[in-house]
Amino acid sequence: MNAVIPVSEETGFDVVIVGAGIGAHSVALSLPSTLRIAMISQDAVQTSSHWAKGGIAAESCLSEIDAHLEDTLAAGARLNDRDQVHRLVSGAPEAIRFLVELGVVFEPTLEREGGHQSARIWHADGDATGLAVMRVLGARRAASLNITSTTARLVQLVTDGDCVQGALVEQQGSLVLLKARSVVLATGGATGLWSDHTSPDGNIGTGMVAAYRVGATLGDLEFTQFHPTAIALTGSPLPLATEALRGAGAWIVDAEGKRFLFASDPAGELATRDKVSLAMHRHQGMSFLDVEPIGPAALAKRFPSFLEACRRYGHDPFANGPVPIRPAAHYSIGGIVAGPHGETNIQGLYAVGECANCGVHGANRLASNSLLEGLVFGRRAAAHIKDRPTLRQRLRYPSTLALSPRAPSRAAISAIIDVGLGVERDHPTLQRSQAALEALVSNEMNPYLASELQSARELVAMTIQAATLRRGTIGSHTRSDAITENPNYRIEFNQSQPPRRVERQS
Repeated sequence: MNAVIPVSEETGFDVVIVGAGIGAHSVALSLPSTLRIAMISQDAVQTSSHWAKGGIAAESCLSEIDAHLEDTLAAGARLNDRDQVHRLVSGAPEAIRFLVELGVVFEPTLEREGGHQSARIWHADGDATGLAVMRVLGARRAASLNITSTTARLVQLVTDGDCVQGALVEQQGSLVLLKARSVVLATGGATGLWSDHTSPDGNIGTGMVAAYRVGATLGDLEFTQFHPTAIALTGSPLPLATEALRGAGAWIVDAEGKRFLFASDPAGELATRDKVSLAMHRHQGMSFLDVEPIGPAALAKRFPSFLEACRRYGHDPFANGPVPIRPAAHYSIGGIVAGPHGETNIQGLYAVGECANCGVHGANRLASNSLLEGLVFGRRAAAHIKDRPTLRQRLRYPSTLALSPRAPSRAAISAIIDVGLGVERDHPTLQRSQAALEALVSNEMNPYLASELQSARELVAMTIQAATLRRGTIGSHTRSDAITENPNYRIEFNQSQPPRRVERQS
């Protein structure tokens, strides 16, 4: 029996932004101060942006962006939308200036990470760049009189035909309608669904499914990036050993202290994340990160977050030896199909950051392009939103909403996705995972939590289907039973039609 929940109406806003990471803040702080903005999130200080250990990839001037563009295309196995990648890398110098003007203090020396030809990674506070940036953005947002920040969870979007009209959110047990002429989803990815993950636990794809249910298109769901150097000293979320450690000279070794990555790629530790994760997955036994080549003094100065994380769990990387690591689900490359300004096929609905699939990452994301994407496309979305017309007629909304209080447990969903959608997949396992997902038993629970888990189950079903349909191996999608095929397509999901293959731009 469904739970029938009353709906109350909130004062309308010009823009509702769902999320609290770098993409959400880039939109909010780039909009005119005359607009009324609501920012809603379940946790304003525990986002993937806050947890980002790497930096921001950006060339310092436009004359040097070609190499960044080429590295991004190469990392993405050239399934990227080249025009979108050009927008990303050409917007990088201005994005850095935007942060500096807001008060972010970057370190004077740029670093190199895996997949990059040169040192172009900007850091602040060593290996805690995300937190340093978000502290500045959060302070600016708090000081902005036109921005209302609210702790709430997204339940569903409200549309009038093919135009968004607002969002229904749960706030302190009540269901509230936030009316708006534009809604921006900056809700992060879905990697929290895997048992081993590096993202906040709340990242389970709720924003993606909310968009899908009102007619938005999802794409590239089969591509999930596993970060190779998650610190395996505790349960999930697993703390990250930043990519910059390997750029600074750290090695990945086996239990005997031998480096083994060069057998699969000549770049060794500086190969892209998909290649390193796959090599570790296929290697017999555990893997470790050896930071001896960096040295204690340099490690303490440049990577204090890594050192603190190790010691928090009783491991000194010099006294106790190399740090155990393993690949963990880190970044959702697929998501809500979005255009040059984050716009979707639903008028007034935008997607920015990890929940979006705007084409910049192709089949695998280049290290330190994630914070950059949120910055560049967040600012582009703001520029597009400010020119949208004002609210149309008064929205009619239901006085109640029926929500089912039953859903499968999160642990049960994770157990299925761990097996079927790991670093390497095959057809029989995917088929068994699909059958297991369909057979899951639902339990009684809070209707809002049930709604989230129902969304998660729906997203996992689409992801398994996408991984089944893409029969070749490319980027972060590895099939042990791969066939040779032309990979230059995107698998799209839309409620109005069956899953379809769409040819990509060349």
